[in-house]
Parts: sequence; structure tokens; C-alpha cells
Amino acid sequence: MYEFAANADSILVALLLIVWGVAGLLAGGLSTRRRTRALLVLIGVGTGVAAARGIDTGLLWSTGWVFAADRVLVALPLLAVPMVATFALAVPALRRIAGRPHTTDIAGRPQTMEGAAGAPVPFPVSVRVPFPVSVRVPVRTTAAAALLGAYMEYLSRPLPPYGADMAIYAGVLLVAAGASRARSPRPGGARRVLAVTALVATAVTGAGLYEMRTSRLPDRMSMMGHGDVDYGGGPGGSHHGRRAPGTPAAGVADNVDVADLTGPRTGTPDRAFTLTAQETRIRLGSGAVIDAWTYNGQAPGPSLTVRKGDLVEVTLVNRLPREGVTIHWHGLDVPNAEDGVAGVTQDAVQPGGSHVYRFRADQVGTFWYHTHQRPLVGVRRGLFGSLVVLPPGGATGEDITVMAHNWERPDGPVAAFGTSDTLGRRPVKPGTPVRLRVVNTDRNAWSDVESRNLVLVGTRFRVAAIDGVDLDGPSELDGVRLSVAEGGRYDLTFVMPDRPVLLADLANPRAGLLLTPGSDGRMTAPPVPRDAPLFDPATYGTPAPVPFTRFDRDFTVVIDDGIGFYDGAVHFLPTINGHSFPDTPVQVVRRGDVVRMTFVNRSHQVHPMHLHGHHALVLSRNGRPAGGSPWWIDTLAVQPGETYEIGFLADNPGVWMDHCHDLGHAADGMVTHLTYEGVSTPYEIGRKTPNRPE
Repeated sequence: MYEFAANADSILVALLLIVWGVAGLLAGGLSTRRRTRALLVLIGVGTGVAAARGIDTGLLWSTGWVFAADRVLVALPLLAVPMVATFALAVPALRRIAGRPHTTDIAGRPQTMEGAAGAPVPFPVSVRVPFPVSVRVPVRTTAAAALLGAYMEYLSRPLPPYGADMAIYAGVLLVAAGASRARSPRPGGARRVLAVTALVATAVTGAGLYEMRTSRLPDRMSMMGHGDVDYGGGPGGSHHGRRAPGTPAAGVADNVDVADLTGPRTGTPDRAFTLTAQETRIRLGSGAVIDAWTYNGQAPGPSLTVRKGDLVEVTLVNRLPREGVTIHWHGLDVPNAEDGVAGVTQDAVQPGGSHVYRFRADQVGTFWYHTHQRPLVGVRRGLFGSLVVLPPGGATGEDITVMAHNWERPDGPVAAFGTSDTLGRRPVKPGTPVRLRVVNTDRNAWSDVESRNLVLVGTRFRVAAIDGVDLDGPSELDGVRLSVAEGGRYDLTFVMPDRPVLLADLANPRAGLLLTPGSDGRMTAPPVPRDAPLFDPATYGTPAPVPFTRFDRDFTVVIDDGIGFYDGAVHFLPTINGHSFPDTPVQVVRRGDVVRMTFVNRSHQVHPMHLHGHHALVLSRNGRPAGGSPWWIDTLAVQPGETYEIGFLADNPGVWMDHCHDLGHAADGMVTHLTYEGVSTPYEIGRKTPNRPE
């Protein structure tokens, strides 16, 4: 419903602008009969479109007040007031004008007017009669209101509180009303119109060039340099490493550098790996050749498998000729200095350089790793791999990791499992326990409002874990569609039957992973359902009491979008609380705080929100408490029109990225940070630094 209503609202706003804009232009001209009748028709059509927008706003309101508040409190009142004046003043005047003879018709031929005795008297052609002020002012002011509505819809949707917004917008309408009192048209009016048009075009172009220039990101800046600070209703303090005077300590010392928040620096590692970033030509299952960036010449990179409690050491070596690189351990809550984010927790490793990561694997589950230096390019070209933390006893049965990815072939993007963009086969003995660890590395390239959709057919199965955390009491499923967020992971478990089992991506049903009961490679894949019902993790499994009974901080993240300038170019920008990085609000916490964070998606796209360094519990969706197994996430796909509440314990000090894991959205500024009071980072980002974290 929300998607339909939001798209309809955008169309209705455009229609309002067109209809009332044309009406405003006509109202500034001569009161010929045809123009008068055209104005009456346009006012009627504009009223109908405005009524339709009011109904559509009601549909948005049914989704939630926050989705309609700006329309109800700002946009619609600004349109309604001059429209009432139009009906009270302009429509009666237009009807009088339409019912009497005119001076000239639309072609300039002489008409007649009433003489002193009421008889028709010819008017000379040279006499021109404009629309009266009672028509010009309300109609043109309504046109200005429609223009403001389009500005709010496409460029700058206001957020509460609305006092300042209302004052600014009402002021613009008053100026428009004043401009409508200009003197009546005179000979040479066309030249004046052209001059005014040229002046407006010059002003708009100048303002655009100014915005383009000022939107460029600084050559150097700290990732701490946000334009706003949000304490979530908790006690204030500094987020730049020093607490405010008189602020008591709260679990972390003054001036802690993220570089000091490391994993164990001493001790022999239980598992040691070397990952070398390099250029590699890889071949997909279809035969297409990709110029990729890889770890160790593999795409995906080597699967790193460790056990809980292992001290892990990974040495990153960069042999890319011109590109920096890092390794971020997605979903693994490592110490801050090991998080691998260029410009936040380290400098990007330059060509010829190396970096050592050390951490203890304290979580059992499915995770993955990828570069966090220009990840929009690096991840899509192949700089990613899986990380699996097994329990101390190891794995049982068949343990298979599947990494869903989109590769850019010459004929366009193609969905694949690893490098297999065709049907891959793997024999599994019937009766064998199987665990499929599914990792989504990339967005659904065919949809802005859906995550990656997978189906498992040929057997009943359980969703055993989400984002590396086991679910309680998972029941058997069959014939459902699994929507996996970009960056998210699902673990699927079942016992291999005596028939083929297919894991398929609905974006490319010709591909997939076919498990066959034995070595017979001629078995055919079961059919892929196209209309399977959607699996709902909020109602799946056995419920348990919520571990959080109070919250020290409450943050609201309103996700929106619109057209705007970012880093010197025009984009369809996703925003956080009305802004793009670095003007997004940084969220400040203290160690030990219990935090509630509310995501509200007022945009037209899905946004997989990813908080580094923490797992969060989904508390509610669209106002309803989550009713299934405790659903812990590190990446949450928030669909258009959805509202989620999540809760987590602030127990991992540092400066943590909190961003959309649609990497294109993050590159366009959909980034903020969760910062612990008293912690700061010495690293910088910008064109004159080695660091580009998004």
C-alpha cells in the first residue's frame, strides 16, 4: 500500500505543478473568453488533483503518521489556503468575465462591451483588458504553492518540528502574492516576460552551480565531523574524544584512540591466513570473462573457517596496482581497530603495503569479509569472501557456503552463486544433514524495492540462523521465498532426501545450486515457483522474553530520498533525517547503555541498514512487537513504508559505521556513525587522503 501511495503522491504533485502552473501563466495575461474558460477548467482540474492528493495522503497516514505528517501539516495547508481564496474570489470573477462580451478574442479580433445604456458597443482592437487582481493573486499564489509542494516532494521533504518550515514556505507564498499585484500587461509585455524568464533562469542556474560547488566533499575531513550530534535523549558530552567539562566517566577513559582498541597483540594465533588483493581474470560458469579484483586470485576469496575461541590472525597484502584495500569482517563484532573501515579504524592499505588483523572469534555463525575502501567498486569486482565460525566440536554433515553475487557481464549484470551464473551441481548422500550458509553480497540488480529473493525446493527445511545467530525453535518450511538483505545471511538446514534439491535465485532462475542424491549428474532440477509466499522472520520460531526492559538512548533514523547535489553532482539522493553525510547526525552513546533505534523508511527504495560492531534485536515492525524467535540482526532490510525498532547493548567501544549496505546508497552519503563518548579516530577521508570508505 505504501509503495503505491508514495508513487501516486509523486505523480499527483507533478500534475498539481503542471495544472496550477499553466493556470498561473494564464492568469497573468488578458481576459479573453477562451482564456477565461480555460482558467475555469484548469481550476476545476487542479481542485480534483488536489482532492486526489488529499485522499492519497490519507492512505499514507494509514501506514503511519510519520509518513503523512509533512503533507498534512505543511504541504496541503499551503495549497489549501490559496485554493480557498481562488474559489472565493477568482472563480466568481471568472464567471462574470466569461458571461460578458470581451474586448478581443484569442486571435485579436475586436469584440464588444456593454455601453452606458446596456447596448453592445464595439471596442477598438488596441484596448486590452487584463484579469483583475482578484483572479491574478489567488491563482498565481496557488501556482506558487504547487511549486513549493513539488520542492518539498522532490528536493527537501521537511521533518518535525515544522515551525521554521511553515514560516519559510508561507513567506514565499506572500512574496508570490505580492508579485501577482504587478501592473496590468501593457504593450511590450512579451519582452518583459522574456526578461523576467531570463533573470529567473540565470538565478536558478547560478543557485544550482553554487549548490554543486558547495556540495563537494572536503579534500580532508574527519569521519567525526558530522553536522549534527544526537544523544538519543541521554546525557550529553563530547563525541570528539573529550568529554564535556563536568561530565562523569562512563566506562571508557578520556581521549581513547580507535587505534588502541585492538584485538590481542600477543600470543600465537590458532588460525593464520594471508589474503592478497590482486587483479585476476575470472571465468563465470557461462563462459563470460570478468576482469576482477580478488583475494588470492579467487572469486569469492578463500573461505576462512575457524572455531569459536580461536585467536585469528589475517595478513592483508595489496598487489593491486592503483587501488587501496582493507578487510571488514561483516557481522563479526571485532574490536574497533580490527573493523577494517578506511578512514575510520585504519588507513587503506596502499599498493605494495600490508596490514595485520588480529581478533578472537567469539561468535559462532556465518559471516563474510569484504573491502571497505571504495566497496561499491571493490566488492562488486570481487573483493569478498566467507568467514565461518564453527562451534568447538566442528561441523557435522555437509556444510556448504553459497555467496550470491551480481557480476557485470558485457551484456549486463547477472546473478550468480560464487562465479556460477548457470546451474551448478553437487552430490550429497541421502540422509546426510546439510547446512546451506547463504550470504547476499550485493543488491537485487533488478529491483529497488526488493532484497535478493531465494527459494529452496525439493525438500522441507528450517531457517536455523539469521546473520550468524541461531533461531529458537525453527519449524519446517516448504515452498517459501526468502528475502535476504544485502550483507545479510541465512543458514538453511535439512536432511538430504533421495531426490534433487535446488537453491535458486529468482533474479536468474537458469542458475542455482542443485544438490543430487548421489553422483548422477543427469538429474533434472525441480521447478522453481514464481509466486511463493514470503518467509517472515518476525513471526518464525519460538518466542522468548525480550532481554531489554529499559532504554538509556532512543534514536530515530528517518530514511528518505529526493533529487539533490552531492559531491559536485546531481543524484537521486537517499537521506538520513533529511541529510547526507557529513551532515547526518552522529549517534553518541556510553559504554553500558541500552539503546533503542527506530528506522522509518519514507523513501521509494529498500535500505539494508548495517550497524558495525553490534548485533541488535528486532523489537517491533510497523508498531507490532516481533512475535517469533528472538531475531538478532546486523543488517536489516527496511522496505518502503516500514518502521522497525531494534535494541542493542552498547558494549563495544569505538567509532562505528552505521550505513545503508546498498553500496550505491552509501556512496551517495547514506552514512552515519555510532560513536562512544570519549573515543575518537585520528584517520581522515577525502580526495587528498588514501581513504574512501564508501
